[in-house]
Amino acid sequence: MQSRQWITGALAGVAMVLGISGASAADVPLYHDKGFWSQQFQVVGDAAGEKTGVRIVQNSYAPPEQYKAFVQSSIASGSPPDLFTWWTGQTMNELVATGQVAPLDDVWEKLVASGEYDQSTQDLFKVDGKTYAVPFSVARWVVLYNKKMFADQGLSEPKTWEELMAAADKLKAAGITPFNATVQEGWRGFIWFSELMIRTDPEAYKGLFNGTVAYDSPAVEKVFQLWSDMYAKGYFTDPRSNEEPQDFARGKAAMYLIGEWGEGLVDAAGLKPDADFGAFIMPNMDPKLPSAVVVEAGPMVVSVAGKEKPDIMTALNFWTSVDGANVWSKASGNFIGNTKADAPNPTVAKISADMKTNNTVAMQRWWEAVPPDLQGELVAELNGFLLNPTMDNAKMIMGRMQALNADYWEAKQ
Repeated sequence: MQSRQWITGALAGVAMVLGISGASAADVPLYHDKGFWSQQFQVVGDAAGEKTGVRIVQNSYAPPEQYKAFVQSSIASGSPPDLFTWWTGQTMNELVATGQVAPLDDVWEKLVASGEYDQSTQDLFKVDGKTYAVPFSVARWVVLYNKKMFADQGLSEPKTWEELMAAADKLKAAGITPFNATVQEGWRGFIWFSELMIRTDPEAYKGLFNGTVAYDSPAVEKVFQLWSDMYAKGYFTDPRSNEEPQDFARGKAAMYLIGEWGEGLVDAAGLKPDADFGAFIMPNMDPKLPSAVVVEAGPMVVSVAGKEKPDIMTALNFWTSVDGANVWSKASGNFIGNTKADAPNPTVAKISADMKTNNTVAMQRWWEAVPPDLQGELVAELNGFLLNPTMDNAKMIMGRMQALNADYWEAKQ
């Protein structure tokens, strides 16, 4: 199954890669699936051109499954992009196994020696002891909240699950939808599922990724029941919206569970960080559990052939530099781990301080942790729950998810 995925659409992949042949020698294409950051990527690309003479030109594909198919087919054809974004976790492991992406330990030796990056950041991008990427983001997944809505209802940041639910009840009673959540772009279905797993049973959450916990187990059913009850109470926005960050900025919900990178999107939509909205880490349903937060590390990788091209490495080095990090953080609100760059936004500063105070544990994001062969089908099932959030539907979804999960792990034996 895995080999077929890498081969499917090879001719299309070749055509897409060859489509950049008209670019000038000083233009470096950067491929990604983050269309909502296309303009922000290009701001950095233009700055790179001004600073180094090598301009980065962003190339966006969407949705993520289409982008993944493009990269996989181009690798199958032996012509991978020179510079492109990817995901950590098992998806990165499979990419590295192709032998067509370059280790970047020599780059990281300089980054860490300069004091700009911590060793712990490098560790996020290691596979079997070697480092295969630099970051385009290091984001925690937090709850953004509308400060005016909270103040108008006499609410403060919830420290416990009971306080969070009490806030949701009070907001709902005032005619305000508590939470913003959609199936936009086809991948968002896992966000609340994984968050509720972490808040109720983090060990079961981890077990989903190696087949030791079933998707129709009691721990998962408990999450779907909790999730379904929250929908029944009217806690969530219309899942069909394709303007999720804009909806939050327009006041369609009081809270928005999203990666820290979402701050830039909300800011661009008109709601200003710190002044108009704040952020907190969602509390656990079980107060005895340690504080935890999902950490999403976004990798930017270089092909083996690309590493031999001076323009590619000039572009990569600008991206990781203080200048590059500052331009990117100002344009997008993203933190990439450069500790000598300017603080990207109030959310990052606040969450970092909270994590230090509460000894918060980092949890891998569901999308990266789940086996890549299962990602698309499983998230499609979770999207189906958002569109029909009843327990009758949930039980059918759990059964289908577990059938896919069981088949995958049985084939691995």
